[in-house]
Amino acid sequence: MTWRLFSPVLVLCAWTSLGVAQLPNGWRQHDIDRPLPKVITPGDGNLKVTPPSDATVLFDGTDLSQWRSSDGGPSKWVIVDGVMESVAGSGYVFTRQAYGDCQLHIEWASPADVKGNSQGRGNSGVFLMGKYEVQVLDSFENKTYADGSAASIYGQYPPLVNASRGPGQWQSYDIIFRRPRFGASGELVSSPRVTVLHNGVLVQDSTEPFGPTSWLEPGSFDHHSDKLPLSLQDHGNPVRYRNIWIRPLDESPRTPRTTAYETSIVQLTPAELDRLVGKYDGYDVSREDRTLFVRVGGAKLELIATSPLTFNARYTATTLTFNEGDDDAIESVTRTMGGDTHTANRNSESEN
Repeated sequence: MTWRLFSPVLVLCAWTSLGVAQLPNGWRQHDIDRPLPKVITPGDGNLKVTPPSDATVLFDGTDLSQWRSSDGGPSKWVIVDGVMESVAGSGYVFTRQAYGDCQLHIEWASPADVKGNSQGRGNSGVFLMGKYEVQVLDSFENKTYADGSAASIYGQYPPLVNASRGPGQWQSYDIIFRRPRFGASGELVSSPRVTVLHNGVLVQDSTEPFGPTSWLEPGSFDHHSDKLPLSLQDHGNPVRYRNIWIRPLDESPRTPRTTAYETSIVQLTPAELDRLVGKYDGYDVSREDRTLFVRVGGAKLELIATSPLTFNARYTATTLTFNEGDDDAIESVTRTMGGDTHTANRNSESEN
């Protein structure tokens, strides 16, 4: 009983410096003295963005079939004039499908009839994986703690700027989310990363939450599934949503090549290389020791011989083939790169 009563205190003490409980970012949660983000006026675009062909449309104004209540039943939120509106006391809504790494587009509007202030004004939230909240709030001329502002990683990181529109106006979030990675034993290998554009303005730049969203105490990572439902928060205010779509992202977007390039390297004598040296239309071929180089624009590429007349660039998928004339003299060079082929004639002053 005693351990259960004081265990949150023990957790806080893990982030204590000189007796003051702090989070990993150095601030206490909801510190009213934390600097507020600079207020800017967003542009007029970035609304009613048509979903790309590979997106899953979560809400298009017609039905709530992609959403459920926390108990698994139908969503208790309502559709009013083609938009989804939260209902006070109905609870969070969750997507029926689970997602991990994703690109999310969502449009929202706080009530035009302003009631309340601070966190009581147009409050909701977008919970990635149901755990990591991007705050929804009417932050237009509405002072609150910085880490609770619209587009904050709630309770952790304020937005870089306050790009809010006025009450009742439609706003957009474009979110790129990379889920946390856990090891075989459940240990955290890499933190989640959240990038947010609020009304087209960058407000979270690959921000790394230091735990799931929590209130009044720090959250900590516990191993969870690679994919979990997205959720939207009912905070008692009739916040509206529309045009919601999501794109699952490749878990390994930068796949490395695992096999070596097959090439036959030929050793050429300085004399064999020198017959290729010269200026061609747009190319300057030179020799340094027993290595041939070609300068293309401002780039100088090292060449690897695969035959007496054919060379590959060392680091670029580029092939140069030197072409002989009827008298066996080199008269041109053909460059192949990225599926394009270009032949350049040798300048007369370069002929041997």
